[in-house]
Amino acid sequence: MRNFFISLLFILYSFWLQAQKVYPQDYFASPINSPIILAGTFGELRTNHFHSGIDIKTEGRINMPILASAEGYISRIKVSPYGFGKALYLRHPNGYTTVYGHLQSFDPKIEAFLKEEQKRKSSNEVDLFPAAGQFSFAQGEQIALSGNTGGSGGPHLHFEIRSTATEKIINPLLFGLEVADNIHPELKDLQIYLFANGEVQGQEERSLLSEGNGNYRLSGNGVVEVESDFALGIHAIDRLDGASNRNGVYELKLFVNDDLHYHFQMETYAFAETRFINSHIDFALKDCCRRVLHKLYLEPNNQLSVYPRGEKGDLISFEKDTVVQIRIEAADYEGNTSKLSFQLDYKLGMPIEEDAENLPLKKWAYNKPHQYEKQGLSVNFKAGSFYRDIFFEHEVLEPVKGFLSEVHRVGSTAIPIQNYYDLGISVRYLNPKWDPKKLCIVGVKDGRIIDYEGGSFSINMVRTRTRNFGDFAVAIDTIAPTVKAVNFASGESLKGKDPLLIEIRDDLSGIKNYNAWINEQWWPVYYDAKKKRLILNLEDLPSEVSKHSLRLVVEDDKKNQSEENWELIVP
Repeated sequence: MRNFFISLLFILYSFWLQAQKVYPQDYFASPINSPIILAGTFGELRTNHFHSGIDIKTEGRINMPILASAEGYISRIKVSPYGFGKALYLRHPNGYTTVYGHLQSFDPKIEAFLKEEQKRKSSNEVDLFPAAGQFSFAQGEQIALSGNTGGSGGPHLHFEIRSTATEKIINPLLFGLEVADNIHPELKDLQIYLFANGEVQGQEERSLLSEGNGNYRLSGNGVVEVESDFALGIHAIDRLDGASNRNGVYELKLFVNDDLHYHFQMETYAFAETRFINSHIDFALKDCCRRVLHKLYLEPNNQLSVYPRGEKGDLISFEKDTVVQIRIEAADYEGNTSKLSFQLDYKLGMPIEEDAENLPLKKWAYNKPHQYEKQGLSVNFKAGSFYRDIFFEHEVLEPVKGFLSEVHRVGSTAIPIQNYYDLGISVRYLNPKWDPKKLCIVGVKDGRIIDYEGGSFSINMVRTRTRNFGDFAVAIDTIAPTVKAVNFASGESLKGKDPLLIEIRDDLSGIKNYNAWINEQWWPVYYDAKKKRLILNLEDLPSEVSKHSLRLVVEDDKKNQSEENWELIVP
């Protein structure tokens, strides 16, 4: 028996050690030479994803030296107009990889390798994996210059730490990086969700009053009365020293009579999970009012791993006329904690019985596949496409001039979708002179195109894949992109005009390909999608020749092409 208890204690201790994951505290150094001030924290609530790193301020400028956070070698080089823009991945001997995003340029050795590979592949957007040790750096060595490339909203460094083996991303603050933070998180308002038969039947909002030092109370008498099962949501943000940015909180806890009912913590997660953020937030509130908050309960198909309790934060219910104490805590990584406490009076009303046979809309189970074909619309959903059971709706709207089909209202934009689904719309009118390959599906609002969904034509229907609900119709794209030189003109001296800037725009399907040739040799360019500009550097032009030809071909997603030619005079 004694051996049994010793074995049991050993097993429990092993589980405790696994739960208390300890990350190296003195291995990684700051990737910049100045104190770290954050513009964004790990796990912030972003559109369709959690923020996967920390955003480090670079004094509002580009070209700040970026340093290797620890010794290692470059395992990946990626160049894209979107996402991280120009990015480096540095693999370290201790089993972690650091990521540096939105860079302006790389170390000269890496830049030379990049250009060779771009020319060899004739591709501006590349994802390269150099040989191990080809580009090695010691801790503190400069690997790049900071920038504003990709999806960046302003100059900064996006910095990540990942497990090399699993690719899971880990909060960089867990590794001992010094970031000044002496400010309590801010709680903005409380949402109360009222349920009947597992469905939200109503929603109330209560404003909060700050009492200082991170303590909050409800406005009014501080008591919430409910007559049904309920759940809660909270709008919480964090601020750090030296910055005004509205950052994400590290941890949220919900206590009911001092029992932990719900726990959210941003330690680590996998990229495959990140879209489940749309189940974590109040998606309908974001859709209607552009407000993003945390729901303090889990829907059935929420597969996030950021809830340490390891179980569902279910709806809250009690016996009739029960008064309970509710406490919500929001904390940042440094442990600054804000608290909201209030009483809740549970006055259970009469249960609402659902008459499934006479509901105006049919309920779709989240864990089953679903197909629908009617009135020129076809949709096909995989099992697990929704986070809870939904009511699907379809309506054919009044015809709108300029579209080649009726406008179909598919589902509700307040309902998020996890997986791509197949969407098909019948074509109402097709001119025999038109190329069917130019047809596409577009998102529509108030008679205007707001999204390009793509698609291909087959048997009188255009089909595509999307993860959105909304209003859709068929359109045609026959117009090529526009091309305009910004800071130079053909035949003029280019003195002081390196790099060349060229504006490229497309009216519908979007820029797909862009290629330049100088003296009929393929030449790399970078596409700044935010400014809709191509950036072409001339530093490698042969100096013995002053006159050069530049040819640029730009193509949209429907293969409409534009070509422009210039004569370049380099003094």
